[in-house]
Amino acid sequence: MSIELLDRDDAAALAEYERAFYAAFERVPDNRLVRSLWQWDDQARRVATRVPYADQVIYLTRLHGAIDGALAVNLRLAQFQSAAYGFVRPDEPAGVCELLGFFAVADRRMATRAGFWRACIADLEARGFHTAYATSAPSSYATYVRFGATLVDEAELAGELRYFLSFATGGREGCARSGPPLRPARAAAGAAGSRAPAPA
Repeated sequence: MSIELLDRDDAAALAEYERAFYAAFERVPDNRLVRSLWQWDDQARRVATRVPYADQVIYLTRLHGAIDGALAVNLRLAQFQSAAYGFVRPDEPAGVCELLGFFAVADRRMATRAGFWRACIADLEARGFHTAYATSAPSSYATYVRFGATLVDEAELAGELRYFLSFATGGREGCARSGPPLRPARAAAGAAGSRAPAPA
């Protein structure tokens, strides 16, 4: 498997990502919380989170050249997506990030998703993050538990349950790191294309 980082300054790349994001989540049109959480453009078939792209790193995988999976991560926490469900931003944000959206479009096999997840978490560790927070609907909760989630809190809004989860990513002082973080290929000297090998 190879992963790449979304070039946030490339309008065409952003459009491709937002269309893949939409394709992955259009199966849940009646999920009112998701519809209010993100910014949906049904006419253009695009969706984006409310966290500025400048505050995100977005990991991508491709299938036959098209984006088939992604994990969007909020690095700064200046805007905390989980607060929309009433969950509180950590008091000490250093070394903490927030997982905004995780999806697969066509290849939804657990082995593929787990491998992609591990690669992204390894890169976050290399960036110095030790904890990631995320929210989950009940339908995804078991998957996130398999990925190492710890339940922090839960809330019910408009009749829908949401879980607030934490994930240990490593990266604490004194812990071994998996290697240098990924960089967009155009920022890496001598890189060819926009893909980078996934950390082992």
